[in-house]
Amino acid sequence: MRTRISWLSLTAVAVASCGGGPPSPPALAYRLPSETEVTYVVNDTVTVGLEMLGQSLDIEVGSTALYGVSFARADDGVQVTLTVEDLAAQITVPMAGPMSFDESIVSGDLVFTMDRRGDVTVLSTPEVDEAGAQLLMPLQIAHSFFPGLPGEAVPVGTTWVDTVSFAEAEASGASQVSILEYQLVGDTVVDRRSLQTISFHGTMAVSQTMSMQGIEAEQSTDVELQGHVLWDSQRGLMFERDTRVSGIGTVTVAPLPAPVPTRMEGRMRARLQSR
Repeated sequence: MRTRISWLSLTAVAVASCGGGPPSPPALAYRLPSETEVTYVVNDTVTVGLEMLGQSLDIEVGSTALYGVSFARADDGVQVTLTVEDLAAQITVPMAGPMSFDESIVSGDLVFTMDRRGDVTVLSTPEVDEAGAQLLMPLQIAHSFFPGLPGEAVPVGTTWVDTVSFAEAEASGASQVSILEYQLVGDTVVDRRSLQTISFHGTMAVSQTMSMQGIEAEQSTDVELQGHVLWDSQRGLMFERDTRVSGIGTVTVAPLPAPVPTRMEGRMRARLQSR
């Protein structure tokens, strides 16, 4: 479920309704892009700290992936097919050595539709093996990879709030609730293209059940997010999304008598690959 509230500048709207003046700003909305097949380079780095038995242990997670994304017309907007074409990931656990993963942990495509504002309807999800479930959550990608948009042309300074919630019906029981406030900041130029800059900040609550080296654990984390989106209105495409996260939570593991406190710091960046 996704809801969105927008605040528009009444003064700007009144001015725009009069004759003459500068041209109307481009719509911040999803439509069939001018390029229907693109590739995003996705880099994630996360440190998860555990406070256990009087010791602090840091688990390092790093990954670089290539997401092939294709777009097609849909009755309610645009249909998105996302394929993990390449993946190089590593989880480093103290005293246990690194674990490496590649794209073989994923089988199949993620397919969903988006309306003009980015409201998502998931049509199908790929299979992710048990070990890879801690790295890739298909529903999270579907609902969070692209930003929420106002769905119309808005003046600089406009803010809107995007609330997203979902839960998996499968064994992982993964769920997420996020509330993000976006603001159209202005324009910038990257690779000789004019892009709109959108800042955002907010909170996200995530919970899931995962298995690592045969041990099942339940994880809950409250996260603060902030970052920016670069949007290419000419092509109708997200050019970049850069997110920094920090949070605290708990991990419950059956052999331990009490939940283990956790902390998290990370950065996630997706950027359109240059052609």
